[in-house]
Amino acid sequence: MQFNPDAFNRFLGGSGNIGQQYQWYSSDACPCADRHSGMGKPGCPLCFGRGRQFAAPVTGVAALSGQSSQREWAQFGVYEQGDVVMTIPENTPIYEIGQYDRMTALNATNHFSQVLVSGSGAERLYFATQAITRVFWLTLDGTAVVEGGIPVVAADGSLSWPAGGQPPPGAQYTISGTKFMDYFCFGNFPSNRNMQQGLRLPRKVVLRDFDLFNR
Repeated sequence: MQFNPDAFNRFLGGSGNIGQQYQWYSSDACPCADRHSGMGKPGCPLCFGRGRQFAAPVTGVAALSGQSSQREWAQFGVYEQGDVVMTIPENTPIYEIGQYDRMTALNATNHFSQVLVSGSGAERLYFATQAITRVFWLTLDGTAVVEGGIPVVAADGSLSWPAGGQPPPGAQYTISGTKFMDYFCFGNFPSNRNMQQGLRLPRKVVLRDFDLFNR
């Protein structure tokens, strides 16, 4: 039997087939990371305590694998709720993905709502935001809700309010909206099918919710 990489690419591609659009962020260990645990230094201005530095995103195509592949991964005993198994064609930049790299699904979104502290120096969203829909906080006596303005989210996740409506310094506030599904590459799926006899066949990798990164 002769494998055909072009046939795999057409099937897994994004032109009306099963492929979807993703942004891939390759990563490198941050010099601040602990040599034994890999944990980043809290407050590091480069990795923000993640222990990895992520490059600028590159857009590519990949496809979610069948449910049977996910059951197979679960049998290894290291499965976490929300893990997905992904198959990557060889004609996309994402083919070079490595462990701990980040992947953002551009075709899937989810609601988020979290609490931050204004002026804390740690006001940052650590995921790819689609839209901010609401910002609010309580009055000093805790009896009423104050609606704030919608912030601008910078590329590094930091927040600013150029149109006004920023929470007062020290206020604990809620920020809600929608975010793109965000993952990191937990590792290569146990298989050596790619590079078979010199052919660049599809790769299979396991992605884990980015909220669990370095935990």
